Amino acid sequence: MKLSYTIIGKTVRIDKIEDQQQVVIIPDILDGYPVTELGDYVLAGSSVEEIWLPADLKKIGAYGFYNCERLRRLHCSSRTTDLGTGLFAGAGSVEYVDITVFAGEKSCLKELLSELRQTLRVRIRPEEGKGEARLIFPEYYEESVENTPARILYIETHGCGHRYRYCFGGTEFQYQKYDELFPHVKVQETEELVTELALGRLFYPLGLSEKHEEMYREYVTDRWKTAGRLMIAADMHGGRGYGNLEAGGIPWLAETVLRLEEQVHVLIQMAQQAGDTQAVSWLMDFQHRNMKRKMGDGQKTVEQGKQRKKRRFEL
Repeated sequence: MKLSYTIIGKTVRIDKIEDQQQVVIIPDILDGYPVTELGDYVLAGSSVEEIWLPADLKKIGAYGFYNCERLRRLHCSSRTTDLGTGLFAGAGSVEYVDITVFAGEKSCLKELLSELRQTLRVRIRPEEGKGEARLIFPEYYEESVENTPARILYIETHGCGHRYRYCFGGTEFQYQKYDELFPHVKVQETEELVTELALGRLFYPLGLSEKHEEMYREYVTDRWKTAGRLMIAADMHGGRGYGNLEAGGIPWLAETVLRLEEQVHVLIQMAQQAGDTQAVSWLMDFQHRNMKRKMGDGQKTVEQGKQRKKRRFEL
């Protein structure tokens, strides 16, 4: 990867990135100075698929990622507060944002979300390392509609994604506002997307209240098959590149959500069909342990009955 850059005072502006790979990792420091700015059109028209930005980057110039049609994943920090005009113009494939947030500082997350109207999966990691959140911001789009008799042009907004992008107090993200929108997303988005959203909040409960945790858990319990399919798919993809779910979620689902033996059996069949051998092994062991426990409980009940009969006879 070839970098053309300019030293300005005691900071660096990268003007152009050439000969880049599919994954571009921009260095934090060049020539002993921190990289704080990316110039205009810095990656425009490139085939980059994933970008890692420096933690102390402050500014990205106009049309920085213009026509980066293959760009899917962006890793950044909340300190990049100056986003240039048309930054993501022609980069409509972005679907995942991993952002480190610095408490007490102005954040770019609100502006970043407003620039990307497609369905986004966002990983929020506080800089101090206290937990994380994995959120989904649904797609939305605006349409110009003309009222011909009145000669008025007005804008109609479709999709509930715009509501989710308003969950801020200033530039600070408000988790409660996000969770309160769940009734809207349930009726406007697919069951698969809504289930993934609920699972993301349950697995990574940063800012999640007990009331909203119960709300999400109830939804997942009612749609356990969909949850199972999502978790098996995450297993098969190794967690990476498949939504906000990591591999290895099946034990949580079985122990927390499933209530009937028949549900475990169905989940085993689903895992077998997908070729998820690790999930099949764990579920079969889980099923066996439950059977042994029930047999033990049954034997204990029989013994208790015998003891009661013996006491009555002695009396």
